[in-house]
Amino acid sequence: MNTPNKLEDRIETLETSLAMQDRIIEDMNVFIIAQQNQISELEKKIDILAGQMKDLKDIASASGNIEDVPPPHYS
Repeated sequence: MNTPNKLEDRIETLETSLAMQDRIIEDMNVFIIAQQNQISELEKKIDILAGQMKDLKDIASASGNIEDVPPPHYS
């Protein structure tokens, strides 16, 4: 049968493990939040680049430079 000291030791071990897990979870949460912020910034940059690409395509189409025209050396 378990003596009170053994039970106290087991409880202390469990409490220590729980405290370590809580700390690790908090550290992971901070890391995940930072990653989400980085992903959001990258999505904004991709949207900006997509808009710039569309603008360049529109300018090229308006000036007669169409992407589907074969290069001169194919003639």
